[in-house]
Amino acid sequence: MMMKHIAQFSKIVKLSLPTSYKCCAVQRLLHTVSSKDLKKQNGFLKISDEVMEALHTGRPLVALESTIITHGMPNPHNLSTALSVEKKIRESGTIPATVAVLQGKLCVGLNETQIIWLAEKNSDLIKISRRDLPFILSQGYSGGTTVSATMIAAHMAGISIFATGGIGGVHRGAEESFDVSADLTELGRTPVAVVSSGVKSILDIPKTLEYLETQGVCVMTFGSERHFPAFFTRDSGQLSPYNVNSPIKAAQVIDSHIKLGLESGLLIAVPIPEEFTSAGDVIQAAITEALDLAKKQNICGKEVTPFLLSTVNHLTKGQSLEANIALIENNASVAGRIAFCLHQLRQNNQSDPVTASRPLFTTIAKLSSLNQASKPRLMKKDDDSCRLTGRPVVIGSTVVDFSVQVTDPKFQLNGGTYTGQVSQSFGGVGRNLADCLCRLNHSPVFVSAVGTDSHAASLSALCQHMDLSAVQKIENMTTATCCVLLYQGKFLFGVGDMNVNSKLMIDQIKNLDSLIASAPLVVLDGNFTTSFITSIVDKCARLSVPVWFEPTDLYKCKAPFQSDAWKKLTFVSPNLVELVSMYQAMRQRLGQDDIQVSVTEDSDLQEILDVSVSMCQDLVKHIPVVLLTLGRHGVLLCHRLGQSECFLPITSQISSSDEFKAVYYPSFSLDMDPSEIVSVSGAGDCLAATICAGMLSGQTIDECIRHGLLAAYLSLQSLTAVPETVSLVAIKALEQRWPEWNPIYLTVDNS
Repeated sequence: MMMKHIAQFSKIVKLSLPTSYKCCAVQRLLHTVSSKDLKKQNGFLKISDEVMEALHTGRPLVALESTIITHGMPNPHNLSTALSVEKKIRESGTIPATVAVLQGKLCVGLNETQIIWLAEKNSDLIKISRRDLPFILSQGYSGGTTVSATMIAAHMAGISIFATGGIGGVHRGAEESFDVSADLTELGRTPVAVVSSGVKSILDIPKTLEYLETQGVCVMTFGSERHFPAFFTRDSGQLSPYNVNSPIKAAQVIDSHIKLGLESGLLIAVPIPEEFTSAGDVIQAAITEALDLAKKQNICGKEVTPFLLSTVNHLTKGQSLEANIALIENNASVAGRIAFCLHQLRQNNQSDPVTASRPLFTTIAKLSSLNQASKPRLMKKDDDSCRLTGRPVVIGSTVVDFSVQVTDPKFQLNGGTYTGQVSQSFGGVGRNLADCLCRLNHSPVFVSAVGTDSHAASLSALCQHMDLSAVQKIENMTTATCCVLLYQGKFLFGVGDMNVNSKLMIDQIKNLDSLIASAPLVVLDGNFTTSFITSIVDKCARLSVPVWFEPTDLYKCKAPFQSDAWKKLTFVSPNLVELVSMYQAMRQRLGQDDIQVSVTEDSDLQEILDVSVSMCQDLVKHIPVVLLTLGRHGVLLCHRLGQSECFLPITSQISSSDEFKAVYYPSFSLDMDPSEIVSVSGAGDCLAATICAGMLSGQTIDECIRHGLLAAYLSLQSLTAVPETVSLVAIKALEQRWPEWNPIYLTVDNS
């Protein structure tokens, strides 16, 4: 084979912005200005620095009420829940904005000291609804904001989504008492999406839904069915008009609502987590008893709800409080994910109409010369951007890594003790990928398994920047552990205890279908059983979600080939040893003769490329993209994506008739002094995660791989698999050191 060097091409791309998006952007800008003016003019609105920065930089936000703190729960549960709810929102990549009135200021965004103060004051503070705001603010009082007051504050600050426990509604006997919660009328006149567990079962739910319809409020159940929840129960016996089964679907509805300029709100009803439904009957009986007590004691108005919650908690011996906390945390998590998807959706829709210069990825299969006629044809994109919405899902291992770096050049495996460095860190292919994606401003849902040992607690403490809500604790198991021996950064061998990964069952993963359905990409590592991997890949195929498979090692890489799962993968990223193993597994699966492949990582680069391209030609007939990592040599990309400039979306069915293409990307570490290489354990994971981040952000294929190789370069200089230095800013800065860097397009015989 011959290799030909093709210079990168660039093209001026003018992005057109639809009129509806321009109008929407102008409205948002005007709204932001009016919020600032309001802050200056009336002196009542006080926005925290964190929330203000998020508004200016366009980061997603979720508003939270504070009556849960001041009136909804006893101390210290009110404090722990308030902090936990904020954490849940942060785990989704979203900024929480708790709302309260403090000394006559309508505060949007509280710090921990302020939340603690509210929790300690508790019921001594005022419960503030819309009607109370003028008086409370003018007199300089403090209190917790209800749903209606929080919606007002959120809208004034420009926050579109608000999470709470349950909203108020039409009270039983309202035809005589006219007792209708201000929450309902607020939903009819304030354009904020409220995420709650429906309405409390103490209310008249059919009349509440009728009233919401009269107010023009769009009501949806979050899930696969339309059953309208009633706080502690998943099914009130009533149906919502609509349902949305994923965060991205909910975000699309909110986005349409904003574009229409409707002045009413939306209600997204989230059923309580299933594990708490068994307590529903007990709680419902207690609610009935508490209602009778309230009537006998003439408790009415805004005092009813606190009385009922307290009484029900007492009657159920704490069961209702536990369920209450669970549903509030769940609502916050759902709201955070919806806000994150809405943020990405708006970024897509409202790209600035600027002229941009972008390198376009092209490949060529048969190249006879370097004249102009031989240059690759550039394919113009049909859509405005390759940027994708939704949160990626990473399903993989969490491992406690012990790295032993031998420094004595005379060491031998003879039972002696030698000088070196020993360090502990969290690794695991899946955890590394999720960690790196977080550092690159993507917030993946991370699905993994850990034990019930001290390492699980350490994971929570050290990985607070990650969403660990889908990490399962397996009883009577230890967290996966691996000890590796390194010399001059080179991996010699490792010993691992990975048994916990075999205990993660697909039916134990909560909301898996909705998580995958809303994901633009699922990344799966090979540290699980064959049946688990097959089930995940089959589920992704049914939901038309692309799968990136990280082979992990030369044995685990064969797992997809034990069934037809390998034919449903979209991306695989083996190293050379794993490629050989996968190639042989594929031939065996197809009933072909076994072929011995003698090439190794120490072979000549030309030989490696020749043999690798030959193997990839067969693999890519079934798997659209093979990204071969070649260590210090760089990356070989083989694919059948045609002239597409982006990895995703893959819009056409890949077939054996599509033209096969191979491109070699040289590494940035070729000239690196061996003494600079601290560890190679995380380089491949940083490479893969950064490429995934690039494809999710709409970068070209060349940009994705360039940034991936730069992230790998940073990882080589760190004992930690995913160093804190990995960021978009660091990668952009490092990019300036190699202004001249071009891929090499290989001549391939497609006959």
